Amino acid sequence: MTLENTKAIKASDNLVMIVYGKGGAGKTTFAASAPRPLILDFENGTKYLGERGINADVVRMRGWFSPQDINELALLLRDHDTVVIDPLGEAMEKLIDSPNIRGKQYRTGDGALTMAGWGEVKKQMRNFIKWLRDTGKHVIIVSHVSEISTEQGLEKRIQVATKLSDEIPNMVDVISYLGIQKQGDDFVRSLFTPSQGGLFDSKDRTGRIPMVVEIGEHTGWQDLMNAMVAPSMPQPTSSPIPNQTQQEAPNTTQPPSRITVAQTTEMRSLAERMSDPAGKSYLLQKAVSGITFEEAQEIINRAKASLGV
Repeated sequence: MTLENTKAIKASDNLVMIVYGKGGAGKTTFAASAPRPLILDFENGTKYLGERGINADVVRMRGWFSPQDINELALLLRDHDTVVIDPLGEAMEKLIDSPNIRGKQYRTGDGALTMAGWGEVKKQMRNFIKWLRDTGKHVIIVSHVSEISTEQGLEKRIQVATKLSDEIPNMVDVISYLGIQKQGDDFVRSLFTPSQGGLFDSKDRTGRIPMVVEIGEHTGWQDLMNAMVAPSMPQPTSSPIPNQTQQEAPNTTQPPSRITVAQTTEMRSLAERMSDPAGKSYLLQKAVSGITFEEAQEIINRAKASLGV
């Protein structure tokens, strides 16, 4: 057992990320812009990339990995810095249909997965993603989006088997929604990474990604890297030692527990400056919610970072 201090622990250089969105939004194109990518294409989504001037190595997956495939993948990764699973839902289907998930232990009489079968699928996918992560390469998991109408609005969730929806996000550092919108005569792609909770699946373990990042078709990864800000570190404050004859009373002022009027006003002001509809809608929705003071301030800080203010 080794004792370490957090200040001496450096974050690993590789990023494990889920990017999800509608078909045609540019998810695969974004993944292909990462450093020296190897795309594991589970639904033949890369067939037109070459015609668009995108250069990336691809393995078109017709089924799940055999032990020999894993050994060959390990060799291929020596010449690549990024590995892409595209898309997650189809990869899960091929794993579920693989010879690894057979027999009475894993299947009911009509072929559906048993509880043990779902457990084995989760175990194998979890181990595969961990193995990729531990190679030291960037890992980008591409996913389609499921849109669900609720009283709060239109939820956008990662499209994956229900029994795995809470499992996969725990394995990654970042979850971002990729959307596309028209601005004048142009179309703009944006990565949307709001605070966790609300209408979007979202996560930022790095604490460095702005809420909205506009990305180019061929420069998406570098645009994201350029937008990532240094993590904010609290600065220690020096307090004078009170003299023996006059003691100052301690400062007992506490921040409010809930979002303040000033924060609500600032969110609405920031929303007006947002060109991305998803970001604007998210800010307006949070401005009238009952979130905590700390969560509201985090949303404001991320929105300001997105706008460069």
